[in-house]
Amino acid sequence: MKKPILLEFQSKIDVRGNLSFLEELKDVPFEIKRVYWITNIPEQQVRGGHAHKTDQQVIICLKGRVQVLLESKAQDLFEVELNESNQGLYIPPMWWGKMVFSQDALLLGLSSEEFSEEDYIRERDKF
Repeated sequence: MKKPILLEFQSKIDVRGNLSFLEELKDVPFEIKRVYWITNIPEQQVRGGHAHKTDQQVIICLKGRVQVLLESKAQDLFEVELNESNQGLYIPPMWWGKMVFSQDALLLGLSSEEFSEEDYIRERDKF
């Protein structure tokens, strides 16, 4: 079973600001088929509450903070706070996820699959 891992992306930092970047199949362990972002989240808003059957994801907090709680079917737990734009969390399939956002958070997500409702497990008792 694959496990979640925290990824570090390359950054170039100078007086003009920070430039971070990634490349698919090099910095992200899959071909990127979908990109999504979550914005304008109220303080302490909880999102997620599902798992994916086959989709792999990398999530990156570009601004603010996102507390991520993951659990495998074997009840392995993984918890991390994302608050650096040059870090991403790799989430393999079949990990139940929950995220808690700071008010100013901006989350970018990269997916290995195009959107398919059939890939979601939304009921905890079916996980």
